[in-house]
Amino acid sequence: MEQEAGVTAPACPLGCRCEKDGIRVWTDCSEQGLSAVPGGLSPFTAYLDLSMNNISDLQPKGFHHLRFLEELRLSGNQLSKIPWQAFSGLSSLKILMLQNNQLWGIPSEALWDLPNLQSLRLDANLISVVPERSFEGLRSLRHLWLDDNGLTEIPVRALNNLPALQAMTLALNQIQHIPDYAFQNLTNLVVLHLHNNKIRSLGTHCFDGLHSLETLDLNYNELMEFPVAIRRLARLQELGFHNNNIKAIPEKAFLGSPLLQTIHFYDNPIQFVGQSAFQYLPKLHTLSLNGATDIKVFPDLKGTTSLEILTLTQTGISFLPMEMCQQLPNLRVLELSHNQIEDLPSLHRCQRLEEIGLQHNRIQEVRADIFLHLAALKSIDLSRNSIRTIHPEAFATLRSLVKLDLTDNQLSTLPVAGLTGLLHLKLKGNTALSETFSKESFPKMRILEVPYAYQCCAYGACNSFSKQMVQWEADDFGAEGEDAYKKAVSLYPGHADELDIEDFQLETENGKLHSSIQCAPSPGPFKPCDYLFESWIIRLGVWVIVVISIVCNGVVILTVFASPGYLSPVKFVIGLIAGSNLLTGIYCGILAFMDALTFGQFAKFGARWENGTGCRITGFVSVFASEASILLLTLAAVQCSVSVSCVRVYGKSPSFGSVKIAALCSLVLSSVAATLPLFSIGEYGASPLCLPYPLPDGKSSALGFMVALVMMNTLCFLIITSTYIRLYCNLLNGEFDTIWDCAMIKHVAWLIFTNCLLYCPVAFLTFSSMLNLFLITPEVIKSVLLVVLPLPACLNPLLYLLFNPHFKDDFRLLKQRNGTIVSGPPSYVSEDMEKTSYDSTQALVAFSDGDPVFEAPKVLEVTNRHPAMLGSCSFPPVTLISCQQRARVEGQESEYPSQHSCFAGDELFMKTESLDTARASLRISFSQTPSTHSFTSHF
Repeated sequence: MEQEAGVTAPACPLGCRCEKDGIRVWTDCSEQGLSAVPGGLSPFTAYLDLSMNNISDLQPKGFHHLRFLEELRLSGNQLSKIPWQAFSGLSSLKILMLQNNQLWGIPSEALWDLPNLQSLRLDANLISVVPERSFEGLRSLRHLWLDDNGLTEIPVRALNNLPALQAMTLALNQIQHIPDYAFQNLTNLVVLHLHNNKIRSLGTHCFDGLHSLETLDLNYNELMEFPVAIRRLARLQELGFHNNNIKAIPEKAFLGSPLLQTIHFYDNPIQFVGQSAFQYLPKLHTLSLNGATDIKVFPDLKGTTSLEILTLTQTGISFLPMEMCQQLPNLRVLELSHNQIEDLPSLHRCQRLEEIGLQHNRIQEVRADIFLHLAALKSIDLSRNSIRTIHPEAFATLRSLVKLDLTDNQLSTLPVAGLTGLLHLKLKGNTALSETFSKESFPKMRILEVPYAYQCCAYGACNSFSKQMVQWEADDFGAEGEDAYKKAVSLYPGHADELDIEDFQLETENGKLHSSIQCAPSPGPFKPCDYLFESWIIRLGVWVIVVISIVCNGVVILTVFASPGYLSPVKFVIGLIAGSNLLTGIYCGILAFMDALTFGQFAKFGARWENGTGCRITGFVSVFASEASILLLTLAAVQCSVSVSCVRVYGKSPSFGSVKIAALCSLVLSSVAATLPLFSIGEYGASPLCLPYPLPDGKSSALGFMVALVMMNTLCFLIITSTYIRLYCNLLNGEFDTIWDCAMIKHVAWLIFTNCLLYCPVAFLTFSSMLNLFLITPEVIKSVLLVVLPLPACLNPLLYLLFNPHFKDDFRLLKQRNGTIVSGPPSYVSEDMEKTSYDSTQALVAFSDGDPVFEAPKVLEVTNRHPAMLGSCSFPPVTLISCQQRARVEGQESEYPSQHSCFAGDELFMKTESLDTARASLRISFSQTPSTHSFTSHF
């Protein structure tokens, strides 16, 4: 120890810290790794701290020379027993700390030498039994800690020797029962802690004799019945028995304790509370009752006039009595959440009311008189009710109101009278509330939570504002706000999880000036303020897709279904794909029209558009068209492969009816997928694009729905790809020499390639959102959904119109049928003209060299007998080419269009360019192409 001028420093053991206070010495030897009591201690030592060392043994009379020692700390050592006379000579000792050791019993004989001991700590040891004479001689003991040991019963006889005891804790033991008269001699006891035991029952007279008891803690036990023994505690002020198994509180339960100020009995399965249980408690200022589901009527609080905090949650209360405020004139906090309240009385007599919590009830209307003239009211929580209307003057007289929570109600309008002082307003979940609010309505607003991001546009919110604001708020909150929050948690220990730290931010920062408003949800690419399409490139791209997809798909549908040419199954499916692509074009057209209609002021219409029927119909059309296109493309690929296989194996292709049934099933499945978001499996109104695709901060149901769709579509593309790879491998091996309709097979291949390629970004975005693989900006996601997703609807018809010869043939036939070409007898003089006119009518028929197309003798017989019969008819030319020599015909394929029909057995499909039956000439010619049997008949 340092020496002062003119004063000799007292002796101080090595490693210890010593201070002098007059003649008394304070010695601190804690945390020095000592294994024994150090020597050289000053006889004037008044305070000695030997805690947190490795001392395992005390020597008898080891402190006998410390006659002035008043406080001895031996906690946190390895003491398992204390010998007799260990504290001999410590006649002045008042505080002895022996906690956190390994004591197996009370060192009773050692304690007999401490007549002036006032505080004894024996907690956190291994004591299981307290002998009768353990505290004999400690007539001055006031504070006793026996918690966190292994006691299984109350040491009744040992406690009878402590008449001066004022505070005792027996918590954290294994006590199961408190017998009658357990504390009868502790007449001066003020504080008794019995929490965290296994107490199941109390004797009726167990608290007899505790005439001075003010605090009783029975929390965290296993009590099955209300402790009626407390009625004998006339001076009791604080009572806690929360976290037990008490199911009922009887009538006049606290009648014998009129001085009660605080009662904590939350987290009990309380189902019944007597109507008069809390009457005539004039000092009670806090009452908390949660989960009493059988309570149907608000308790009678007559005579409990000092109540300031009342919490009645998760009960069956359906109404509040009209005289509530008359009985509770000092009420400041009223928490009535999670009840069945449907109507509220006028609360104008509760003039000191500062906070009201009415969330999770069944309130439907807020009248003008409910909060009338509540000048002190600062916070109202009406969230998660069924409020439809609020009177225009309901908040007009609330001069101190700073927080209003109306989350998840059914409001369509909000009166702003009286809300000029608001700092925090919550309106989320009111889907019918789409009106915008001006800054002038809430001049002091700091935190605004609205149903739609478009309502934040008036406050200059931007995409990154929310994150910046949250960080700024957290930094600015500081330690002061945290301290306030911790104090509130200690005040409401049973509701720490329900406290909102934002409330304390508002309180601690009430006087600070903030130039900006934190508004949520923030606008962004999917919640634009001005334009639905925020880029002219996107806008022009969408319009191009609209024009091309509608016009080109319309032409494809017209030529496929209106042409008199042969409608093959594959062409039929191609026509249906064009129809689905046309619907995609219509979807894009609706969005483009919406962008043009709301140009520069989308925020005014965004909420109504998302919630309207038009958005749902638009989303339905989009999903139906997208899924139908993919499923029909799968059908086309499978049809090509199956037809070729069937021709080879069975000699004929599948029936047209089976293809129609498969197409119908595809359309039905697409309709089901598009209908699911209408039933909350996914969501069409999540964005103005009306797509159930995963958006940033979107609902998990929308993500799950889209993941399911993408996985189904990916499976379809895998089936398509594997089917066509197999088909092409067989073609390369020459297994299908009788292949038919090569143009359609190539066209379907092009469709597969383009659709797979363009679907990859959509699948990538979906799985990235699900797995959080990459950080993809909302702008990129929106661009993909607007341009890449509908792009196949634009490219698919172009591939058909530009590269498929079927279109030219069907278009020429369509024009001929409509009279766009001058009709007249065809000329057969010129072979070139004949080839030009009738190449498109040629069909490939597979048959062997020995298979007759028809019986020649019978034909000649008919010709000889009835020469005028055939002359009376005119037929277009039909060219029949043997498919067995297909390889030799391929060299002439440039002269023949790819419009072919598949023949099997006796099926014969003949395409006619004219059915002019007025012709009377008949010409039959048999000609054989080199190495190929071909029959050309001109009728």
